[in-house]
Amino acid sequence: MLRSLKARLRRSKNALIAYKIFDNLRFKRRLSSGDSRSLHGSTHSLMLKDVAESVAYITLQFDDYLRYSGLRDEQLKDKRVLELGYGDNVGVALRFLASGAEQVVCLDKFSAQRDVEREIRIYRALRDTLSSEERARFDEAISLDGKINPERLRCISGIELETAIESLAELSKPFDLIISRAVLEEIYNPDSLFAAADKVLAAGGHMLHKVDLRDYGIFSDGGMHPLTFLTIPNFVYRLMSSDSGIPNRKLIAYYRDKVKALGYDGKIFITSIVGSGPVAELRENVRMGTDYSESTRKLVSDIRPRLAEDFRRLPDEDLIVDGIFLVAGKP
Repeated sequence: MLRSLKARLRRSKNALIAYKIFDNLRFKRRLSSGDSRSLHGSTHSLMLKDVAESVAYITLQFDDYLRYSGLRDEQLKDKRVLELGYGDNVGVALRFLASGAEQVVCLDKFSAQRDVEREIRIYRALRDTLSSEERARFDEAISLDGKINPERLRCISGIELETAIESLAELSKPFDLIISRAVLEEIYNPDSLFAAADKVLAAGGHMLHKVDLRDYGIFSDGGMHPLTFLTIPNFVYRLMSSDSGIPNRKLIAYYRDKVKALGYDGKIFITSIVGSGPVAELRENVRMGTDYSESTRKLVSDIRPRLAEDFRRLPDEDLIVDGIFLVAGKP
């Protein structure tokens, strides 16, 4: 009976909204008390099944950063890297260090739930995939028992970038790269983060951000339209999402405008389409018949009359995009 009730609530838009408002308030109170613990970012300890899967995911993330940015391994030599939202694992940071980066600072607003013993197994398995030269650099950053060399790798959790740049010496020297994956969408108003990132990014440096524009399954997992979360009025959605880390509803147009406002040279690659899933090739624009079908347009037209005002005016080409990779270069 309890399972049946949960299933019914999962399909109720109003029930989900009420729960998310409650959850957001609860999370806000915890953050205010200094408790930044969260399951956000606990990918390796909770979601991935085994060590091999974790290593494959780390490799995928690192390869994505190079693929979308056009950077090569050798161009990472002596670079300082800031990773935002590193979660429960520093595997990506270690890949940058193994490729020659001078230092990586990992910063996370939340303190993700961790499995330290599993982390060490992941790092050992990741090391086995590297060349002898890469292993030597890897060993300079971390020992096989998980002891980190702070000269090469720093991990800081429970603090936002905006606050950290005012108080932490680790952020006093400019970075050449600022990277994140599935992080920006969890910040209710990322304007201040972009401003802070601009302050610590060196001239000629790059921001590389993969952004998920979906609803995290809040409504779509219950069988509702994938754009249902865009139908909720702004003041209600703020009550749901201001502190809890659920998607902020900033769509592709927001990131396009942000890059322009910063005066950066930017590219936005489309990684996923509503109703169609991942885009296989690097695409700055998607095409009907190649990347999506008429059924995708119908998904948008069916829900457009119910969208909140800010989204109702957007073109189909913006609404169908539910994943991007942002590459932005500072002059």
